[in-house]
Amino acid sequence: MKCYKSRWILTSTGEVLENKAIVVDEGKFVDIIPNEDASKFEEKYVKDLGNAVVVPGFIDLFTQYQYTDVGLSRPHGVKNRLKKFFQTIAKNYTFAGVRPDNYSRKWADILSAYFVLDRSEKIKSFKEGLESAIKAGTTCIAQVSKEDKYFEIINKAPIKNYMFFEVFADSSDKSKKKFKALRDKVENYVFHKGENTHIGIMLHSISGVHKKLWELFSKYCRKHNMLLMTRFAEAQDEMEWLEHGFSDVDLLHKFMGFRKITPYKRTESPVEYLDDLKVLTKKVIVANANYLDEAELQKLADTGVKFVYQPLYSDEICNKKLDFATVLKFFDKNFGFSSQSFKTEKEYSLLKIAVESNKSAHLDVVELLKYLTIYPAKILRLEHITGTIEVGKDADFNVFKLEDGEDYHAILGKHFPYSTYSKGRKIVKRGDIRFTL
Repeated sequence: MKCYKSRWILTSTGEVLENKAIVVDEGKFVDIIPNEDASKFEEKYVKDLGNAVVVPGFIDLFTQYQYTDVGLSRPHGVKNRLKKFFQTIAKNYTFAGVRPDNYSRKWADILSAYFVLDRSEKIKSFKEGLESAIKAGTTCIAQVSKEDKYFEIINKAPIKNYMFFEVFADSSDKSKKKFKALRDKVENYVFHKGENTHIGIMLHSISGVHKKLWELFSKYCRKHNMLLMTRFAEAQDEMEWLEHGFSDVDLLHKFMGFRKITPYKRTESPVEYLDDLKVLTKKVIVANANYLDEAELQKLADTGVKFVYQPLYSDEICNKKLDFATVLKFFDKNFGFSSQSFKTEKEYSLLKIAVESNKSAHLDVVELLKYLTIYPAKILRLEHITGTIEVGKDADFNVFKLEDGEDYHAILGKHFPYSTYSKGRKIVKRGDIRFTL
């Protein structure tokens, strides 16, 4: 049993505790006591954090750490260099005349750079992203990938995680085959996952998934009480594809080796498109919605879906993002943040991303923190074990050191914690990782 004394504790329940101590035993919060009562513990089990703020660990609602080194690593070996050469030719041929800032062209660039990495380089890329996020205070992630090797890594990681297995399909027949293969994989992993790991399904996007696969997996997820995630109305290419039946996204599919996918019906409303398929429910998480107007955002919110706000990714790749005040208006208490970015110098601090976003909304620090902690915990249905500092929950928390004269509001300018704990285990101290992936 250990006791951590601090000047401030922000519990994410709405309370601001001053001069209190958290008591941790076997990885869980077992008590919150006045600092002076810590004297009842043996001195070696008491840690005086001093002028510090303790907050719950942060939760990232959409990560793809496999892309961490994209644009940084050059392919090694003759085979990979040849692969890059031929992919560059294919990409330039496929996207001839398409502007470099086009959404589909940007994703072609990303995938082209990723595909030429070998297995060891991809694993290194993934681990670097995961470690960087943990250094920034992230103690729970929702990782999106179709590759098993990343499941093996996060399944052993010391933090909570959701693995959303990603799937595409360009025809009814492929939908059935992909559904059966992924269903069998998921049901196998359910019996082999660790206690920190949870599993969901990621249907890539409206334009990347055939109608049949939407039907199969939405039914499957409802039956098995499983979370389903998708990218949603994030790009102009997707909106044009829905309305006209074609767009530059067809070039991306061609580059990736898919056949042309067409909408099952033409519409200007992506909300209507998926709602007609009975996809949109309270167990569905949608990311971005950058190209919806306010009427469509209201329709989307009314379905009860949960929302992922990706301000960096939307700016960089989608050429448009929702204003934070707009997100609050339609998804109040029903969304969380993602740190996904493709810049060379990536930002992993969810706190910094939230602070920058909050300039248009001016939430106070207590309320803003909830969008990094308890609200995403509820979205991932993990609020019974994490997201707040409460007796009985796992001891996932961050410690931010303060300067003389500073109070808890100062964490808005700190961005990186002094130390991070997961289930009571110190996994980061002074920016150094204290575990091995």
